[in-house]
Amino acid sequence: MSNQPLPNRWVIMQIVNLGTFMTTLDVGIVNLALPTMAYEFTTTLSYVQWVVTAYLLSMVALLPILGKLSDRLDRRQIYSWGFFVFGIGSLLAAVATSLTTVIIARCVQGIGSAMVMANSQAMVRAIFPDHERGKALGTNTIVMSIGTLSGPAVGGFLMELGGWPLLFWINVPLGVVGLYLGLRMFPQTERSAQPLDVFGSLLLALATSLLLYASVVTEQAGFTSTVIWMGTIGLLLIVVLLLYERKLEHGILDRVLYANPYIGIGNLSAFLFYAAQMASLIPITFYMQSVLQLSTQTTGLLLAIQPVFMGVMGPISGWCRDRYGARIPTTIGALLCTFAMLPVMIGNEVSMLDIIAYCSLFGLGTGLFLASNNADIMGNAPAAKASLVGSMLALIRYLGMIVGIALAVLLVGHLGGVAVDAAELAPKVRVLFSICALFALILTGFSLMRPRKRSVPVKAT
Repeated sequence: MSNQPLPNRWVIMQIVNLGTFMTTLDVGIVNLALPTMAYEFTTTLSYVQWVVTAYLLSMVALLPILGKLSDRLDRRQIYSWGFFVFGIGSLLAAVATSLTTVIIARCVQGIGSAMVMANSQAMVRAIFPDHERGKALGTNTIVMSIGTLSGPAVGGFLMELGGWPLLFWINVPLGVVGLYLGLRMFPQTERSAQPLDVFGSLLLALATSLLLYASVVTEQAGFTSTVIWMGTIGLLLIVVLLLYERKLEHGILDRVLYANPYIGIGNLSAFLFYAAQMASLIPITFYMQSVLQLSTQTTGLLLAIQPVFMGVMGPISGWCRDRYGARIPTTIGALLCTFAMLPVMIGNEVSMLDIIAYCSLFGLGTGLFLASNNADIMGNAPAAKASLVGSMLALIRYLGMIVGIALAVLLVGHLGGVAVDAAELAPKVRVLFSICALFALILTGFSLMRPRKRSVPVKAT
């Protein structure tokens, strides 16, 4: 690939954004359709929940493997055909006549999603020079968050238009368009000759799948014996994986993921950020509906404050990182996330104004922190390992969310639809937000550890 910047790189960027939006949107787009699907297929909500879980499990299990494979094979082909696989899964789900078929189709969707997500940020790294990566990845980060947060709202709108099959039909033409444009416009990328760590990949896939499933069960039923066993086995497998990977030079947990200070600090920071985000977002949503008795529409509007402010700050953060390095925007962003917890932490009860302050400050902090942090990680990833680094960053996002969900359930209790007395719940929410503030404060410390100057692009190794 030429060292000269591609003249159509911002056009290609929109294809990357399309893939990011499609795959993150589908994490939550079917949530509102679950009761309707349970009624139509005459089954229980506990079984129909697999429509969501199957997608997440297949995606999380395959992300690191596909990232490693993409570095060894043609990244452009895997990324582009990921659109097609995602579209096929959507088609199968749209025409399904049984819930089992829908669940299988969601697994196919998860495979396609992993093919796209494992390579999206690596493709940005490949097509943009370092002095523009912050701005490009800032845009992609905004799209990622909008897709994740807007899933239920978009799902509800499409349900009103054409029922639950429309949630899947809409992805079919987008998958075909993404495949065509990807194969036609994406540039060839460098390949790595490193061997695939099959055993390590399987261990990581099994461990993360167990932890994710334990998180899903925890959110639904609290800390049951099944959750404890699955979580314990998942953590033990992580320990076994770490011991095994110490002997390998090019394992699935490649040394670049922790030996490179930019990538190591960035990954650890991303984990803490997503844990704090999910642990604070879940109880606030519950609190607005069950304690403040706000309507679903009002709750959605208040939650929309966060992505709006993030959208404002994301490009600014990317611009700042491209010129001065990631230290300044990530530090300010982490501090804003810390301050966002304070309105909820102080006082006897949590008011709507406290929630508005939290959503606004956390949205500003998110925009500043995520765009620069992601750009710092991918800007310092060796070209021959870019997909592995990008896929692990996506995996870390979900692992952080798992910890956040577990914390929320542990401290707030079962998040059901029953009204709860504010005097009973508010102290627990304040404790949870205090932990989130501590996470954000540690995040600030990590950001201060970053080098002051902008990083230098890393050559392939």
